[in-house]
Amino acid sequence: MNKFGVIKTKMLTKLTESYSNENKKEVKDILNTIKENKDFKEMYLFYEEVENKYIEDKETAKLYVEGLSTMLNGNIKNLSTFCESLDKKLGGVDTQSNELYESLDVLSEKDTLSNIENKVIAKKKLVEHLTTKKDIQESKGSTLVPNESLLQAVLANNFNVLYSNTLSESQKEELKTILSIPQEELTTKTTELKESIINQVSTLLSESNDVDLTTKLNAVKDEVTQMYPSRYNYYRLNELKNGLN
Repeated sequence: MNKFGVIKTKMLTKLTESYSNENKKEVKDILNTIKENKDFKEMYLFYEEVENKYIEDKETAKLYVEGLSTMLNGNIKNLSTFCESLDKKLGGVDTQSNELYESLDVLSEKDTLSNIENKVIAKKKLVEHLTTKKDIQESKGSTLVPNESLLQAVLANNFNVLYSNTLSESQKEELKTILSIPQEELTTKTTELKESIINQVSTLLSESNDVDLTTKLNAVKDEVTQMYPSRYNYYRLNELKNGLN
């Protein structure tokens, strides 16, 4: 059976493919399977949390990582049967590797003499990830809500919002492109796009004498400033930039 991180990535890829092919039955089947398992949803959100987490102090980060191994190992044991079933349901899906997920998956393994070195390397990578500052805001009250949008589901990596919407062919291609961007590159691209939009809005503000327009532009500027790197936000920023041009 594949590791949890691999299954998580496969699931998002499968959902995207099914949505692009307008196979709503397959999408609903996968989402209904997932929403029935509370432990899977909690683990899914935890992987997301670690992906966005920042710990300033290196020693604190090391202690955090040391505590992960026991916790992950216990939770994965409880999920083994469900993950095996979900993996079979997803079938063969081509995915890109995710170094962070791979490190978390290594820590979820039972301690053996043969995997000590792999665990040490995984811990070092996790500490490095955690102590790297990220331009994000912690999400508040993250929940998995059924029957909302799959577009945001696959872009924001959670099971929310807009499922009933129909994408055009160009939007489907854009979606596939965004999903193929590695996380590190996504962070860089999002930051650059935010800076470009803020500069553009600042120029418009300096040229505007319209009170209503100034209010709207300031609201846009505040919203863009607060956006953290995610696939959904990157999609939204692109739409916003196109609207300003």
